[in-house]
Amino acid sequence: MSLMEAKKRSLTCTLWHHSTMLDSKLPSMLLVACLFLPSCAGARLSHDEVRRKVAEIGSSSLVPQAIDIRRIVSQSSNQAIAETSVALAFQFKRDAASSPWRIEAVRLGDRDWISMDELLAAIQDARRRQTEKSLQLLAAGVAEYRKKNGSPPNAADIVALTDILHPTYMSDLIRTDAWGRALHYEAAGGGFRLASWGADGQRGTADDILLVQ
Repeated sequence: MSLMEAKKRSLTCTLWHHSTMLDSKLPSMLLVACLFLPSCAGARLSHDEVRRKVAEIGSSSLVPQAIDIRRIVSQSSNQAIAETSVALAFQFKRDAASSPWRIEAVRLGDRDWISMDELLAAIQDARRRQTEKSLQLLAAGVAEYRKKNGSPPNAADIVALTDILHPTYMSDLIRTDAWGRALHYEAAGGGFRLASWGADGQRGTADDILLVQ
């Protein structure tokens, strides 16, 4: 392939203004809406601390100019939200000169290029695992209720269920899956079923997440 053809087939650009979210359990490659950070003991979260934490995502080396902090909002003594803009590099490709451009890969700092397909798959996998964890926590609460009362809660939907369970039988209020959609609850006899319709939000497809007890 000639140099001119290579230039036509591949375009790399840097885009700004991507808000990010990070907490201590977030996979290092995932970037989402805001940034959650634990506050320093006895001190407010500083802009320098935010920049340092963001620069550590995925062990990348981001220069300070690549991280712009819009504001820091204190939530409690040990949690804060930092709204930031981070420079990411996106690699664009197309199959021919007349074809539309598509995003092929993304890079943070000096890290290796990450395939967009791999990145999106990792995001979906993380959401699925988080949803499975949420269903397990709900199931534990339902089981505690059943142990004390002899049968699962009689609830028409997830809101009614969590109104019964929280906070007596479970400490966390869980009503949605990791895609932001309402979870589903059905009780029958002495058993129950909890469900998420997965990434596509459609019941009865291969990505449904079910927990039956």
